[in-house]
Amino acid sequence: MSNYRASHIANFFLDKSKQDSIPVTQMKLMKLVYIGYGWVYAVLDKKLFDEPILAWQHGPVIRSLYDEFKHFGSREINKPAVEFDFDNAELTTPKISDDDSQIQLVLEKVWDVYKRFSASSLRQKTHEAGTPWSTTYDSGVPDLIIDNDKIRNHFTRKITEYLNA
Repeated sequence: MSNYRASHIANFFLDKSKQDSIPVTQMKLMKLVYIGYGWVYAVLDKKLFDEPILAWQHGPVIRSLYDEFKHFGSREINKPAVEFDFDNAELTTPKISDDDSQIQLVLEKVWDVYKRFSASSLRQKTHEAGTPWSTTYDSGVPDLIIDNDKIRNHFTRKITEYLNA
């Protein structure tokens, strides 16, 4: 069971986007969160969050992030994900714990590698033959869940290729 939700990971990348002045749209954010999930799963053998990753037409999607950011359309996201804290009756901004240095390190690397890619080029990467999305997506079947083992195996293979290049 993970301590995080997809909103924590999204806010990590939105903070990086702001720091580096690199705009992030909803599609780019979705791909970054998916790639971050894959890298952390492959490198640390930890699931970043427990929400299912769905195979939609434009690639992997986390429904809660889609719902949170869909009003931005293809415009730059300029506000973090927020959650309602029922204990304190206030809105909070989910963040990855500063104590989680391993996860922070892996996500930093994901940002460094992928920050310059456009949303459409990240979409293309997720659509390549043999990717978890491409072996799951079926245009006639909505909301198919991409299998976690497929994600871990794919990113383990990609990272191994990257390190051996």
